[in-house]
Amino acid sequence: MKHIIIDCDTGIDDSIAILYALKNRNIHVEGITTGFGNTSAKQAAENTLRLIKLANCGYEVPVAIGAEQSLNGEWEPAPVHIHGANGIGNVELPKAEQKVLDEPAWDFIIRKADELQGNLTIVTLGRLTNLAKALIKDPRLPYKVKNVVAMGGTLRKPGNVTPYAEANIYGDAEASDMVVSAGFHMMLVGLDVTTETFITAESINSLDRYCPKESLPVVNYMQSALGYYFKFHYDTMGSVDRCVVHDPLAMILAEDPSIGEYRFLRARVEYANTEYRGMIKTDERFKSEYKHDEILYCTKVNSDCALRRILSVMQ
Repeated sequence: MKHIIIDCDTGIDDSIAILYALKNRNIHVEGITTGFGNTSAKQAAENTLRLIKLANCGYEVPVAIGAEQSLNGEWEPAPVHIHGANGIGNVELPKAEQKVLDEPAWDFIIRKADELQGNLTIVTLGRLTNLAKALIKDPRLPYKVKNVVAMGGTLRKPGNVTPYAEANIYGDAEASDMVVSAGFHMMLVGLDVTTETFITAESINSLDRYCPKESLPVVNYMQSALGYYFKFHYDTMGSVDRCVVHDPLAMILAEDPSIGEYRFLRARVEYANTEYRGMIKTDERFKSEYKHDEILYCTKVNSDCALRRILSVMQ
């Protein structure tokens, strides 16, 4: 059983990752923390509460609101053309009775790390601001958590906000550099693999023929939300009725890293140079200038297996 905190900016692909975790018998979600990005941290929390109600996972999942801006105070408008006005493709889910915690995200992360004593995995699906703030408050955090799996970065593929940078890393590059170099047992799942893994309208639409009755509300949500996402992928990539699965893939690899291949890297994130902000910098020389521990970077994944896993928890 994997004990995880999900740190996210609950947009469409975040929501699929959250539902996957909540419906998965191999994962226990200890809590979900939200930040800015696909939508505001407050709206992300509202989306998350409604998704928890939709999933009906059978146990309590606390939600804590985190950063509404980067470490240095920057904020950019939410990408409505990608995730809709509410972050989840303008789908209106039933309102939840559950309330958010009266505790900021970074304090919740620190508290759960202390409680679980080395058995906590943190899966980040958005900016790394909340985790960086937790690290500032508790510099020993890397020694208290089992590992961190982060959706972010690119090495060989072009970036999706600049030629060099992926959105989550770029969105708070200073926080990203802090986390990458902190000494966490860390895996980055970036565009090198997420842009090679697709979910299709056909695969989602087939679920309502095979899934049990109790899973139909989740399947119906996925059909509606992904319809908005498919349109964005058609407009920007020419993809017809399919989309990449950034955040769900990170969640799948957090559960089972065996379906991926990896490189060990000593890495930093550029944040001072405006042109290259958010770029993953590596130093693989025998005597590296980077003195912190290496991280894992996912270079290849079994995409067919990943797609089957997404669908399987709904059946």
